[in-house]
Amino acid sequence: MALYQKCPHLGCRVPNCVSSQWFECPCHGSQYNQVGEKRGGPAPRGMDRFAVSVDGGVLVVDTGTIVQGPPIGTNTTGQEAEGPNCIGEAGGH
Repeated sequence: MALYQKCPHLGCRVPNCVSSQWFECPCHGSQYNQVGEKRGGPAPRGMDRFAVSVDGGVLVVDTGTIVQGPPIGTNTTGQEAEGPNCIGEAGGH
């Protein structure tokens, strides 16, 4: 699986926060763990994904098919923020 770094809330790019080790949307504050599961904010679900495969030893990411992210409440890793968040809980702007 490859994560689509586009917030499912309103489509903003979602960068990785080095201190928390989460993906954090600067537009409205949605937060996602390392595998894209929603951990906070207004997003309706986790980050969408792309299918990946290996073809002749080459990793292929199928960006033509978007797989909807996991529902709210999914937490397969149990990962909590590993440090301070890069954005506030209430969001960016």
